Amino acid sequence: MTISKTITITGIRGKLGAPVDLTLAFIPSSADFDKVVPIAWKVLTLNEGDAISYDWTDLIGGCRAIVDDDTSTVSPREYCAIPIGRSSDLSKDTLKRPPVYTFTAPTNAGGTQARVMNRTNGSVNIGAGFITNQKQEEEAFNPVLVNRQVPDVSPAYVDYDAHLYIWASLDFKESELLDDSVQSTPSLWDGDLGQLTGKKIPIKVYRDKGKVVADGPQSSDTVQKERFLATAQDAVSAAITYKANLAFATPNLLSVGVKAIVEALLPLGYPSFKATTKGFDTDAGLEVVLPQNISCNQAELDLIDAIEANKNIFGKAYIKGHSGAVLLAIDSGLQTWTDINPASQQWFGVYAQNPGDYGDGAIEEVAKKGSPAEVANGVGNDNAAEGA
Repeated sequence: MTISKTITITGIRGKLGAPVDLTLAFIPSSADFDKVVPIAWKVLTLNEGDAISYDWTDLIGGCRAIVDDDTSTVSPREYCAIPIGRSSDLSKDTLKRPPVYTFTAPTNAGGTQARVMNRTNGSVNIGAGFITNQKQEEEAFNPVLVNRQVPDVSPAYVDYDAHLYIWASLDFKESELLDDSVQSTPSLWDGDLGQLTGKKIPIKVYRDKGKVVADGPQSSDTVQKERFLATAQDAVSAAITYKANLAFATPNLLSVGVKAIVEALLPLGYPSFKATTKGFDTDAGLEVVLPQNISCNQAELDLIDAIEANKNIFGKAYIKGHSGAVLLAIDSGLQTWTDINPASQQWFGVYAQNPGDYGDGAIEEVAKKGSPAEVANGVGNDNAAEGA
C-alpha cells in the first residue's frame, strides 16, 4: 500500500517578517554530485501567513530525464513505477520520428534496490523519484536526483533515501541540479519522510533574533524531548494551552463547525485539541495544546484564519472569550497551572522566568489529572485553561 504524506510549510504571522526563499531537496547517501546528482525539488518564496503544501509518496520510480545544458534544470519525460527488488528496461525505438522511449513492465531482479537498465544503444540521463496522484488526472513524476549519462546496457538505481532538507537563501532554481556546496550549508530542518509518523508534516518558519528558523517533527530515532512538561531549568518548555469560547448560529452547526476548524489547524502543527460543549447548545470551548514557539496570540490568529476559511451561508463561529494557561509543576500526578493574562507579554510569546510573571500570580487551578503524559496528549480538565 502506498504511503502518502503532505508537507505544509507555514510562515508564522508576526514572527517571520520579510519573505524568505526556501529550497527543498532530497540528498541520498548515494549522491556524489558527479554521476549521481540531487535536484532542487521545490524552491519557493515564503511570506508571513503563507501555508504552502507539497505531497510525497513512497511510490518510487525512474524516468528518462532531460537536463538543460544552459540552466541545468531537469525535466522528467517517460517514467515507470519500480518497486524495490525489481528492474525495468528503458528502450528507444529509432524507427519512429521523433524516437520513442518506453519502459518495460518491472520484473523481479532480487536484492534491495530498484533499477533501470539502459537499453537505448546510447548514454542517457535517468532520473529517480516518486509518483504522486497515481492513476489520476494529476498524476506526476517528481524527480529528486539524476544518474548522469548512464552508458548503454548499464543499470541506474532509482531507490533513494527519502531524507528531505530545507535550506534558506540558496542560489538554485526549482528542478536545477545541485552542487556539493549544499553539504556544507546548514539546513533549517531535515527529516526522513519515511520514518516520520502521521500523514501530515507541518514545518513552521519564523525568525528568532533575526535568524530564520524552522520547526518540524523529527523521526522516531531522534524524537524531540518532551517539551510540554515544565522544569526548573527550562520554563520556556512548559506546557501551555490556549482556549477560545466559541459561539455558532445554531446548535446543528456546532459539531461540524468545530471539526472543520480543527482540521484547518492540524496542518499547522498543533498536537491536540479538546472541545467542550453544553449539550444541544450554540456554544463550545475549544482548548489547544500549543507547540513550542507558538504563543497564545499566534494560536488565536490561526484560529481566526480557520474560522474565516470555514464560513457558510449560516455565518461563522465567533470568539466570545479567550484564555491561556501554563503548567507550573507536577508532583505525584498533581498538576499546578496558572492563568496567562491576555494583556501580558507572555500572551504574545515572551515567556516568564518565574510563575508570578504570567498574570496576577494567582494559581488558576490545582487538580488531580493523572499522568504527565496526559498533558502532552491534550487531556485535561476543561477548566484548566479558563481565564479572562
